[in-house]
Amino acid sequence: MPKTKVTVIDIGSKSVRVLIANSGGVNSLSVAGYAECDYAGYYEGEFLEEEKLQDVFSKVLLSAQSVANASVDKVYVGVPANFSLCRTKTLTQNFGQRVRILDDDVTQLYTMADDLKNEDYVLISVSPIEFQLDDGTITTYPVGKKSNKLTATVSLIYAEKNFIEKINDILKKSGVASVEYLSSPLCECLYLLPKERRAEGAIVIDCGYIETAVCVAKGDGLVDLKSFAVGGGHVSADLMECLNITFDEAEQLRKQLVLSVNASDADDYEITRNNSLVPISMKQANEITYARIEMIASLVERCVKNGDETMPYYLTGGGLSYTKGAKEVLANYLGKNITLLYPKDLHLNKPHYSALLGMAEYVINQVEKQNKSFISKLIDKFIKR
Repeated sequence: MPKTKVTVIDIGSKSVRVLIANSGGVNSLSVAGYAECDYAGYYEGEFLEEEKLQDVFSKVLLSAQSVANASVDKVYVGVPANFSLCRTKTLTQNFGQRVRILDDDVTQLYTMADDLKNEDYVLISVSPIEFQLDDGTITTYPVGKKSNKLTATVSLIYAEKNFIEKINDILKKSGVASVEYLSSPLCECLYLLPKERRAEGAIVIDCGYIETAVCVAKGDGLVDLKSFAVGGGHVSADLMECLNITFDEAEQLRKQLVLSVNASDADDYEITRNNSLVPISMKQANEITYARIEMIASLVERCVKNGDETMPYYLTGGGLSYTKGAKEVLANYLGKNITLLYPKDLHLNKPHYSALLGMAEYVINQVEKQNKSFISKLIDKFIKR
């Protein structure tokens, strides 16, 4: 079977990333081309420096195509939590008699799901959280089982229509002929969490540069999705303001932070200024950082009201994952153990690539599933003739 090639775009709060990937790598995909470009990001549903977006997208797409030595005519774009709306709904289909459940029965349930009467949003994902059979059995995969009715709890994720129209226009001007939209947080959770973990439910905190998304994942969907406009970049802003240093110096400092150290007044970090080393109080820098992370933790706490108390917590994204001791500060505030999630890919095994790789794997799986389904239907028709 020929390899499936896909192009996905991750719109982060600091960078736009493009990945051209093929199926059949060490895990499920191999990287053919990759490029990223920093930009001003977005804040509370609005792009900052929107007039520069066209150049950013054109640049990063051309760069990725150059690396892959391939042209791109179709892309899959991840919709960030900031531009998304998540809803759940329970649906029931009565068959009138005990039957073996087919894929088409599940699809029929999905078509009943969308009832959001809001012209500002577009449905981009319907995915199952769990199914229930007539005897009360709970399952994540009902196909092949017998029941006289099927009840499904489904996750519906919507994207802001303005976001889609804006990105459509940008990509059209960049020479892209076809665009499909995915839920970036959903793909990330499906990719990072094994199926058995999702069956019980999990809370994933994706802390980025100026946005943090909080996902309550269950089954193959999201029970809840929230975001707030605070991330790792705010740590740098706090260090800059409180220590009277430049933002670039604060970024230098943030990369050195070790929050697990019980610093004394004599302990220092060092930043470079005009080719000279400048000492910065470790104790003071750590205290400033603690305060910001605890503020992020308090916002996370507000976002997980729909999460089960027993659900485990996970951290990914580039905002806090690389700061030594940040995970422990979050955990102490929330009173939860927190596990750091890394992508499986050998070349891009960093937390800030989680969403990008999640989308690539999701698309490849869906395309190959559709191809297999098409072949199966052809075989069935041939056999039945």
